[in-house]
Amino acid sequence: MKINRPLAFVLFASCLTACEKDKGDLGKASAKVVSDTNVLEEASAAAGAVVRNAGDCDAVKAALPEATQKLDEAERKVQTVTGRETLNALRTRMKSIAETCP
Repeated sequence: MKINRPLAFVLFASCLTACEKDKGDLGKASAKVVSDTNVLEEASAAAGAVVRNAGDCDAVKAALPEATQKLDEAERKVQTVTGRETLNALRTRMKSIAETCP
């Protein structure tokens, strides 16, 4: 499985915050980060299809429903604050692109 390194780094950084909330249980916090990395990988790829095609409204309109569905699915599974923030950033970017397409 290919790991999105920037996404993995951001999620790993969230481990520090998760550790505090889990009373220092590094194993539990790490499991949440790994889970979020896996959940966000598919959602990020679908959102990436929208972002890559930002200049082609027909392609954006075609990719948007699947990307929205993947983000909705990921939102139900994500466990960390950083994971939720990542989803929000992806949604914001997709919304911005969708608004430029009539």
